[in-house]
Amino acid sequence: MAVSLGGLASGIDTGALVDGLMGVARQPIAQIETKKLQTDAAAQTITSLSSKLAALKTAALALSTPTGFSSFAATSNDPAIVATTTGSASIGSFDVEVAALARAQKSRSETFASSAAALGFTGSLDIQMGAGSPVTVDVLATDSLGDIAAKISSSGARVSASVIFDGTSHRLLLQGLDTGAANEFTVTENGVSLGFSLPGSTYETAQDASLTIDGIAITSPSNQVTGAIAGVKLALTKVTTSPATVSIAADPTALEQKLTAFVTAYNDVVNSGHAAAGFGAQKAQNPLLAADSAVRTALHRLGKLISDAVPGATGSHPNLRSMGLITKADGTLSLDKQKLAAAMSADPDAVRRLFVTDAVTGATGMMSTLMSTVDGLVTKDGGAIKARIAALGAKSKRLATTKTKMEGRLVMYGEQLRKQFSNMDQAVGRYQSMSSAISNMPKLGGNNL
Repeated sequence: MAVSLGGLASGIDTGALVDGLMGVARQPIAQIETKKLQTDAAAQTITSLSSKLAALKTAALALSTPTGFSSFAATSNDPAIVATTTGSASIGSFDVEVAALARAQKSRSETFASSAAALGFTGSLDIQMGAGSPVTVDVLATDSLGDIAAKISSSGARVSASVIFDGTSHRLLLQGLDTGAANEFTVTENGVSLGFSLPGSTYETAQDASLTIDGIAITSPSNQVTGAIAGVKLALTKVTTSPATVSIAADPTALEQKLTAFVTAYNDVVNSGHAAAGFGAQKAQNPLLAADSAVRTALHRLGKLISDAVPGATGSHPNLRSMGLITKADGTLSLDKQKLAAAMSADPDAVRRLFVTDAVTGATGMMSTLMSTVDGLVTKDGGAIKARIAALGAKSKRLATTKTKMEGRLVMYGEQLRKQFSNMDQAVGRYQSMSSAISNMPKLGGNNL
């Protein structure tokens, strides 16, 4: 039970004394709180740096593959054909004509007076898509046209079902979900009479797209034609009336944009690392991270990769500096666009080998190596950044535990002080009462005998 102090008996403000002593005793806890705040802030800073490293890896990934690095643009002079690059393409132009679009099958039932009334059919529908196995849909006597449509749509068959109302009567409409002649479907009615077995039931047959590229006939089950022109996708939107020209050309702007994004992500890591651990005259934002070894390790490894020669690189471009990626005095990068353009014009293959893994020449590719380095720092066990985050987290927990224990001891100390001062106050009060009683006692003298 807490002891209340007032100092009424002794005249001493014992409550103020206890508060003062408690304030002194609490100072170590305040120091622990300050350390924990600094530790949590440091952990957040390193976690933020880890996120920036992940962003750098993403920027590197965009330049690490032949498809990503070899930037080409595909265009078409006819909106009937939308051309885009999907991989390593070759410069050239092609005459493309579209004779037919790929489409899915559409079939309809006979007419019914209602979509909600029970049809009274008991049996099943077997829906077979192409050469695949049929999907069976059970039909109950209480099922309406709408109920059957819902069952078909949820059956897993590659068809959608809906009820169409023409103002007078209702029909069940089935539409294939996949285009192409191989995706035609059949409906076998067992004890059910919807009319899908009638000759006129299918009013739009499944068919392949038909086109020619420079006079070569091509068919495709989809209107998204890939593989006909290497590295290019043709999206067919309508039949053409005259040949369309599809052109593939180098797109230096796209490469420049990817390199700019990489430089931005890299500089974000370097600048964040300098702000966290300090650099030159710049002091660390958090004293706990001053000259932090994990941050220094990350920046050192990245800087060495950027400045060193790329293994397996050949030609006139052995390192990134030679093609326009310049390391500045503070460790950040800048992109010399004129130097990049000149390098790409003179020896594009040598530039590509700086970034992309080349099994023929043995070039490892800077971007692949950089991504592995980032993984080693932030995701793998023992990685400098991952380990630092874990260590700061563990330290924060220890400080929190220490603070809790110290606060518990402080409470006990406060109770002890209050009890001691209460006892003292009571003792002083008794002494004062005794002194007052003695002072008021009658004096003894000879005249009183």
